[in-house]
Amino acid sequence: MMESEVIIVGLGPVGAMAANLLGQYGISTRVFERLTEIYFAPRAIAMDAEALRTFEMIGMGDWMDQHILKAGAELRTASPPGGQVLLDMSDMTHRRRYGCHQLCTFHQPTVEKELRRRLEQYANVQVNLGHEVTAFAETDGKVHVTVRPVSGHETHTFVCKYLLACDGGRSFVRKHLGLKYQGFSIPEHWLVMDVTCEDKSFDDDWPNSSLVASANRVFLNARLPGDMRRIEVLLKDDEKALTVVREENTTRLLNEIGIDVEKLTFKRRMVYKFHARSVSQWWQGHIVLLGDAAHCMPPTKGQGLCCGLEDAANLSWKIALLCRGNLTNKLDLRQYREQQKQHQEQQQQQQQASEPLTDNVGAASNLLSSFEAERQPWIERQTNVIIALRRMVTITSPAAIMLRDSVFKFMNRVYGRELMLGELYKGRPDLHQGLIHPENQSSGQYFIQPTLRRSDDTIDSVLLDKVLGPTWCWLSLDESPLSVLSAEHHAYLENIGCTFVRVMRQGIDITSVKTDGASEVLIVDNGSIEKWMRRFRCHSVLVRPDRFVFGTVSKSTSAASQSHCVNTMQAILTGKTPLTYRTAPMSFVAKVKLVATLLALVLLLLLLWVLF
Repeated sequence: MMESEVIIVGLGPVGAMAANLLGQYGISTRVFERLTEIYFAPRAIAMDAEALRTFEMIGMGDWMDQHILKAGAELRTASPPGGQVLLDMSDMTHRRRYGCHQLCTFHQPTVEKELRRRLEQYANVQVNLGHEVTAFAETDGKVHVTVRPVSGHETHTFVCKYLLACDGGRSFVRKHLGLKYQGFSIPEHWLVMDVTCEDKSFDDDWPNSSLVASANRVFLNARLPGDMRRIEVLLKDDEKALTVVREENTTRLLNEIGIDVEKLTFKRRMVYKFHARSVSQWWQGHIVLLGDAAHCMPPTKGQGLCCGLEDAANLSWKIALLCRGNLTNKLDLRQYREQQKQHQEQQQQQQQASEPLTDNVGAASNLLSSFEAERQPWIERQTNVIIALRRMVTITSPAAIMLRDSVFKFMNRVYGRELMLGELYKGRPDLHQGLIHPENQSSGQYFIQPTLRRSDDTIDSVLLDKVLGPTWCWLSLDESPLSVLSAEHHAYLENIGCTFVRVMRQGIDITSVKTDGASEVLIVDNGSIEKWMRRFRCHSVLVRPDRFVFGTVSKSTSAASQSHCVNTMQAILTGKTPLTYRTAPMSFVAKVKLVATLLALVLLLLLLWVLF
């Protein structure tokens, strides 16, 4: 039997992202994918800032920036130039959120190809295409996986510490575990068409990605990189899925909604039925479900793949900690220990801190439970927003359409366009439960990513994530993190792969600032980090590898606060302290429903007053 620390089932974008993250953490990983080629057509087409930030974790941020389309987007009541724009998102693609473009489109096969190519740099990651998992069983903390080539019958058994199921909505792993996909199917059918258009006049007619919600027909016309387009049309009850994909019927349908078929070349026509489903249990023993294997949602906001990529970012560093106890690769850890031989006492502390957490049942339970505790509420929240938005755009009653348009206008006026866009499209991904400090106001915040300048850089164009790397990070304003932390806590954090960053204010001559050793990174703030710390009344912040804030340290109680912060982190990671659970604030969807209800009551009262 061949052993590895992790086995990933499925090499779609979520599996490939998880494999890249584990690869750079130095975790021995095997990936099994039943298909031998990447699926030719794009399934997902939209990407947001949080998903793009996960690519930065594996050094693919600049590549993604060159291969996405930053076209405008809008929700409107009719095909342009007619109709009314209910929600203008045209500048979301140019504004940045967390250092990345807030909304863009991409070509999935191209991105998948690059994700797989990057796996070739990791000697510890082995990809097996054309192989399917036929059985698995967990015994004594290890998972025994039976695999066979799709074209053959001979089976092989592999053993791993953790099995990650990234095998999609029809997940074999989920079914084999007996976990039910709970939820419902959307009672609608959509005609989905992938097309190319070399006629530039088509872009003049449709300059943005437009979701059109008219009384007669609901459809999406989305721009993709190059000359590609995605068109999705909501079918009516009397339109049959088998006949509508015929060329003559497709032509009639598109001409009816104002799309010039003569300018298009069709690559794919399919009818889809969408679902809103998820599992109630995301992990069992040492087996974990990610992406569509754990949840699926309608594509109304393009969140399906985004959420899957965020799953991989949330889970991978936790698996690495369970396997190794640190987030450095073997070579870096060996070099680090050699440098510390003269400090016998510190070395003993580091060896104790670096023991793998995989033998600690409490640590495994806390870390895997935190994955479900942090991701499940977010998936539920996104699904609820999508269902609410879908209901808004698919209504056909004139009275309901009038109420919808009034709600959009009212919310735009009350909340402002900026907040309306941010909340309705995505909202803040902050955590309210999981592996976060139970007492800090700032814990669970998704940390900002401004453009900074490193002490060894001559240009002011370095995003924060490029400095931090895919590890824990301790950032201190003005002061050296090494002067804030005790020797014991510094040794513990450094041994799990933490990056220490001293943030200098604008205007300070960094050439005269001395760093406390090679482990400290010096950066010059553009004012963003100082503003964030002033908001939460802190001068140091401990950030997780997936960029969520674990906790902060205030200057007035520095020694006691930093000690409590690191001790709490260590206690949660080792399972000595339970996860944090806090009440989440009222969601934006709930606010929209409340406003819609109040407006409906006001209209009803006005009607009654007029009549009586």
